[in-house]
Order: sequence, then C-alpha cells, then structure tokens
Amino acid sequence: MIMNILKGRSRYFKFIIMKRNILALYLILLFLVLKAQHTFSIVAVDPVTGEVGGAGATCFATVNDIADVHPGIGFIHTQSYVNTQNQTFASSLMQQGFSPQQIMDSMALVWIDADNAPTYRQYAAVDLVGGGRTAAYTGTDCFNYKGQRLGQTYAIAGNILLGPQVLDSMEARFLNTQGSLSQKLMAALQGAKIQGADTRCIDSLVSSLSAYIIVAKPGDNASNYYIDLNVENVMPQDPIDILQTKFDNLIQGTPSEINEPVNKLKIYPNPLNERSSLIIDAGIGKINKMSLFNPYGQLVWRSEKSFSTRSINNLEKGIYIYSLIYDSDQSLNGKLIVN
Repeated sequence: MIMNILKGRSRYFKFIIMKRNILALYLILLFLVLKAQHTFSIVAVDPVTGEVGGAGATCFATVNDIADVHPGIGFIHTQSYVNTQNQTFASSLMQQGFSPQQIMDSMALVWIDADNAPTYRQYAAVDLVGGGRTAAYTGTDCFNYKGQRLGQTYAIAGNILLGPQVLDSMEARFLNTQGSLSQKLMAALQGAKIQGADTRCIDSLVSSLSAYIIVAKPGDNASNYYIDLNVENVMPQDPIDILQTKFDNLIQGTPSEINEPVNKLKIYPNPLNERSSLIIDAGIGKINKMSLFNPYGQLVWRSEKSFSTRSINNLEKGIYIYSLIYDSDQSLNGKLIVN
C-alpha cells in the first residue's frame, strides 16, 4: 500500500517536472524566435563611385546593428541569432583583405563561431575588388523561409520570410532601378514592403518594425557616413515608408544635409588629359585632406596639407573617386576621369 502511494507520488512529481521542463523549453524557443533577427537585407557597392552601402528591415526593435561598414572597401551584414563576436571577427577579415567568399567560408566553421553554432547564422558580404565580389552564407537552422540572392555588386539575404518572393522582389527592384547606389538600395527595400514579409509582423499588417539604410563614400568614417538613416518601431506605420520619406527629404534637401559643403569648389579640367595638370580650387574655406581612390576603393594618392588651391600632375588614365575634407569638417566626394 505505502509502496503504491510512493510510486504514485513519484510519477506525479516526474510529471510536474516534465511539464516545467516543457514550459521552460517553450519559453526559451519563444525568446529565440523573437531574437532571431534580422530578416531581409541587402549589401551592395558602386565600383564607379566607390560607394558601399547596406539596407535592411526586421520585425524587431532595432536593425542597423547588423551593418558593418568599410568605406572604400566593402560591407557586411550579420543576421540571425547575431553574436557580436562573430560580427567583429568577420569585420577583421574584411579589413585584412579577405574576399567575401573567404569570409563566408570562415564564418561557416564550427570552431570559428563564438557559440559553435554557425548553422543558426546568416551573413552577406560585398567588396569593390575587381568591379565587385559578393558572397553569402545561410545556415541550415535559420528559420524558413530563408535564402539569398547574389550578383556581382550585391548580396541579398533573409530569414523568417513569407516566401522567396520577398528576396526576388528586392533583387528585381535593385537591378531595374536607375540612379545612385542609395536609390537602388531604397528601391530594393520597397520591393520587400509586403504585409508579413517578416512573418512575425503578419498580424500587425506591416512588413517589419524597423528599417535602415547606410551609404558610405571613400574616406567616410562612422560619424560621417554620406547617408545614415534609421527608423525604429513606428507601428502602426510601415518603417520602410517612413524611411523612404526621410530618404526623399534628405536627397531633395540642401547639399549640406547630405554631407556636401556649400562652397564654390572647382576641379578642372574634368575629364582630364593624362599630360595635363589637375587644378583644385577649394572655393570657400580650405581643404585639409584630399584622397584619390581607384574604382575598387583602393587609395592611390593622398595629401594632408591644407590648401586653397593646388595642382596635381602625372595622373594615369582611369576613373578616380576624390574625397575632400574641409577645415569645417565637411566632406565632398566626386568622380574624376583621366583620358
């Protein structure tokens, strides 16, 4: 009799413990799903201007933390169960000159991943070398729908998506939009503005909760990106719409709003004959630093001597991106052609 009572209590306690374990597991899984940011994004470069950029959105409070910007070099997105140690390591690889594919191959290794769990991660990378190189990695344990789309100058990646149409639409908008890199990135985001694009937002009747875009020119730094816009948790509105409005206002605003000084800069002749001298007239103010980059984002010439007017000789044929830093800390970038 006593033994039967003890056995019954034992089974009861085991049942209670099992229920608690199941509840704990459910809560952990729910937390992970909520933290499994981020959803859809794109990184891209413009080999002609030397610009690098990224844009993305998620049904999560923040999104721009996925961005790893390397002005004049490339751009990386780290998403899905983001671990900042992984992000830092991937960043160091790009800074050392590793290709996007080499970075992806490294991040997919179990012993490289900070949690030994690379199958839960998603990455996308692009650089300016050779007119553009791209790669992406989508772990098998990322939430469906998951996938990636690659071109020579862009990499698109997403997880927890409504379906492949989200990535397909982003790619089509990016490729079919005429204009600057920033305009193409915004168009790609608009391609993903589908109700429930991130399935966690489907009941909220929006694509996502947060959206961002960053575009950097050669010579930019983290406090001075050419374009740096972020929209967070603007329910019930769609953040991509709010981001588009901010973007339109920025582009249509005064030059100073997009980090271009109001002055009377003259760089001539442009195009330039390789046997001629290039004249730089700063106009209002002085130029403290001038850099020239090739179309791959590589530095080919730099002067850190302050000047109002100067000339440059013996430039080889090609396309260059110039970056000027004024004594007012404003920057100006543009294209120079030497025939």
